[in-house]
Amino acid sequence: MRALVVDDVPEIRELISVLLSGDGFRVEAVAESAEEAFERLYLDDPAVPPPVDVILLDVMLPGVDGIAACGRIKSDPRYRDIPILMVTARQETASLQQAFAAGAADYIRKPVQKSELLARVRSCLRRRSESERRMAGRPEGARAVDRLLLPGRDLIEATLAAAAEAGRCAPMAVAAIRIDDWEGLRERRGRAAADAATGALAERLARQPAALGDLLAHDGEGRLLALLRRTQAPEAAQRVAGWIADAADGEAGNGEAEDGLAVSAGLAWCPGDTPDGLKLLVERALAALTTAGNAGGRRLEIA
Repeated sequence: MRALVVDDVPEIRELISVLLSGDGFRVEAVAESAEEAFERLYLDDPAVPPPVDVILLDVMLPGVDGIAACGRIKSDPRYRDIPILMVTARQETASLQQAFAAGAADYIRKPVQKSELLARVRSCLRRRSESERRMAGRPEGARAVDRLLLPGRDLIEATLAAAAEAGRCAPMAVAAIRIDDWEGLRERRGRAAADAATGALAERLARQPAALGDLLAHDGEGRLLALLRRTQAPEAAQRVAGWIADAADGEAGNGEAEDGLAVSAGLAWCPGDTPDGLKLLVERALAALTTAGNAGGRRLEIA
């Protein structure tokens, strides 16, 4: 696997290069600034295929910082599936939220430790490989969720963990949304139809108004997860209830019903002054979703 290492400190570039090279990776290039990284990636020449499989990008760079650089790289269609791992000092925890919003897949702490570096790089590459495998093996109609390039649940969990570690944050909420009787649809019409229905729902949610930094993800089992930033509980509940109503009014996309998708949701909210609770938001939202489904569906359950 080919890697690009971007850091303005020569010793860190050399350390990361040595650790990766000693475990079967090939450091294709190094850069000491975002501008140099753009050159290494041929961002000005869209005809050149990506020369790397993974990018390790320092948060604090001279000139264009790592977060802005991540966003610039991810805006190029050639790099939308190439994982970017941010390399960050502990005092930069708060900026990780912005990095994930810009498209980062994961992060690595300084001082860099071999075990963490290799584990996180391998994890990102496995997720990419699994996504490519699913896409290659599924018919076109089953790829609706993947076409949206939605991240997995782990991105939302990592974003919440970073916010919790920062200690101070705006209130946030997580909504877990699923088509009622998704398992039954899968049994009756097959996995492709169930995934296509989830994709139709995801497309509707992706068109809803969102705040800067909101995230939409999926967990591969028909459930969509929405991270709502800077929101109070009543506002979050109103937004999610609106999504349920909107889905019911739309086209089902699976031939099952003419009156749209029967959808339920679970919502969990955490105030800004209790950041430790952020780490529990996903599980609480999923538990509330289960309660909503067991109660008959077509409803919102608040944790």
